Amino acid sequence: MKRNVLTLALAALLSTACSDFHTSDNGLLDGFWQLAQVDTLATNRSGDVRDRKMFWAVQGDLLEIRDLATYHVSVFFRFEHRDGMLTLSHPVVDNRLVSDSLVQDVNTISFYGIDHMEEMFKVLQLDKKAMTLESERLRMHFRRY
Repeated sequence: MKRNVLTLALAALLSTACSDFHTSDNGLLDGFWQLAQVDTLATNRSGDVRDRKMFWAVQGDLLEIRDLATYHVSVFFRFEHRDGMLTLSHPVVDNRLVSDSLVQDVNTISFYGIDHMEEMFKVLQLDKKAMTLESERLRMHFRRY
């Protein structure tokens, strides 16, 4: 009897704790993406960049960009995905040892192919396996990871 009461109490506690849990509703955009290829629109040249190990993680209203090859700073963005466009804004450098900070200089994020503090991408492809985004300068091809 004690065991049943304890189990019931634990279940009630967990259901209460999870009531504030926010689920993500970004459809196919949610998840982990690896940047696989980058096309430079001005020169019509392409490059395989899988060895750079650059990943985008999307959940809720946050997008994190992380480079696992050189361990360049990770950056978090707020984003909006609507009408075939993906807009990244409010970049914040992930520096958990000191303090996260707003990006002040676009050079901090240009390493990731993002040229503006608020960058707009046209979503050319988005399915269960691949995503293709296009900015003014680049076309970026991702694979779901």
